[in-house]
Amino acid sequence: MLTLAISTSSGQFALALGVNGELLYRSGKCDMSEDLDAMLNLGLASCGKQVKDICSIVVDIGPGGTSRVRTGVAFANSLSYTLSVPIYTASSMELAGIEAQDRWKIPVVTTVRSIKGNAYIGLYDNKLVSLEFGLIQDIVPQIVQHLDAFVVVGYHRSIIKSLFLEEKKIVDSEMNFGDVKFLIQKETIFKQKEGLLFPNFAKPIVETVL
Repeated sequence: MLTLAISTSSGQFALALGVNGELLYRSGKCDMSEDLDAMLNLGLASCGKQVKDICSIVVDIGPGGTSRVRTGVAFANSLSYTLSVPIYTASSMELAGIEAQDRWKIPVVTTVRSIKGNAYIGLYDNKLVSLEFGLIQDIVPQIVQHLDAFVVVGYHRSIIKSLFLEEKKIVDSEMNFGDVKFLIQKETIFKQKEGLLFPNFAKPIVETVL
């Protein structure tokens, strides 16, 4: 039951392969290639597997760099259609939230930069509690008002910390995005959602759908 995981929401394209939550392969962190087909072939060869062995796909649908996210989602959809295997979706907020909460055991606020000073802002606490779009200073105080402590992920970490000073305990994760390997290691979480098969496809998260 080979699972392929794809994440292109950050500045780096990344993929991973695994079986039942066990990570078999993760593309190199220094590999800046944007040729997902070549990356997949390399990963399969490293595992001694073939494309036909892929039984499911988990894809990061963003938010993130719009063109990059769309590239990753399109590749996942194409492969899902060709192989007739289900595709499961994960937002970049879930991916980062799962990784950070797995380490620090407290809720996670994660952000992704967007246009005109806006940002995508997510709150993860055992699940994605909220996903908003707007200004950091307007949204973050609202979604964390009931929290005494939380972890911050994303490029706005220092801004968020400055909003609260000593009011709350804020842990700086020093992370901007989650690691694709968690799409494999925590795949059971993402596979609780309904798998998509043609004519249903994964769709990237963009401003217009929030």
